[in-house]
Amino acid sequence: MGIDWTPTPLATVSAPHGDAPPCVYRGFCTLGCSTNAKQSVLVSYLPRALKAGAEIRDLAMVGRIETKNGRATGVHYFREGKWRFQRAKNVVVAGYAIETPRLLLNSANQEFPDGLANSSGLVGKNLMVQGNQAVWGVLDEEIRSYKGPPSLAISEHWNYDDKGYGPFAKDFFGGYSYMSQGPLPQLWANTQASAHGLWGEALVSEMQRYNHVAGLKVVSEYMPQERNRVTLADVKDQYGLPVARITYSWCENDKALNRHALKFMREALSAAGGREVWDQGDDTCHLNGTARMGANPRTSVVDADCRSWDIPNLYVCDGSVFPTVGGVNPSLTIQAVALRTADRIFAERR
Repeated sequence: MGIDWTPTPLATVSAPHGDAPPCVYRGFCTLGCSTNAKQSVLVSYLPRALKAGAEIRDLAMVGRIETKNGRATGVHYFREGKWRFQRAKNVVVAGYAIETPRLLLNSANQEFPDGLANSSGLVGKNLMVQGNQAVWGVLDEEIRSYKGPPSLAISEHWNYDDKGYGPFAKDFFGGYSYMSQGPLPQLWANTQASAHGLWGEALVSEMQRYNHVAGLKVVSEYMPQERNRVTLADVKDQYGLPVARITYSWCENDKALNRHALKFMREALSAAGGREVWDQGDDTCHLNGTARMGANPRTSVVDADCRSWDIPNLYVCDGSVFPTVGGVNPSLTIQAVALRTADRIFAERR
């Protein structure tokens, strides 16, 4: 079909590295890596942080950021049955695209009555997800999806081709990547039950074909829109804090992208020998936006260093700073931005 592909970037090591053994392709990456070859934060950054003197306070819920004279002074958090206060020289919020704006809005006070970092009025707005639609089919050859990481091959063709061709001419802005998918048996059983209503003997019979199932799944770029947002609800959680209310819908461009991606992936899987091909058209992934980065304090929440325009020692460092999402998995970008932000904070230490 004239589409290039490449191995999917993976946070695993192929040879011993430090204390990490190489990946042995057990395939249960999403449930926890039993050999620690998967370079998650748990085995990469946290041990180094602890060695450098960091303290981890688990099972804690931050309820409010305290400010005084235009600066953040610390956080109120609930742990071991009571509220506590931790003073801080800098406060870094990394609750992701739902809990980050929730915390900033819940921290409203006399100095910042509309919530922290919200002089632009954009905290919570421009919530974005990425499309995660899929096509599935059955091949004559054994696929054995449980072997190896869940995605091993990827194509970013439609992130770079802005015109398309023939029946695949692009009628939308943005792009997408798509990749091979290897669902584990339990996830595949759940997919069959939810998508096709299979249960009991019918589900068991379908699962007999599991080793011959192949899939392609998209990560697509949906448009930022202020109407898609996180606000505070009247309902409160067990800590007495207002929970997040999420408002989200696809725009016409998002829908056009969905149609193109599903059509192209159906063709690609069929060309590879797939039969009984069917769509999974309602899936999404990767929440982003709601505290967008920018060059103008009137149209963004943080600057290029993830520092709040309004409070100089308050930083937001997660996927919520993305002004757009792009058509790839955001994890590596989030990590790169986090490291860059840490360097900036370290450089300004006094």
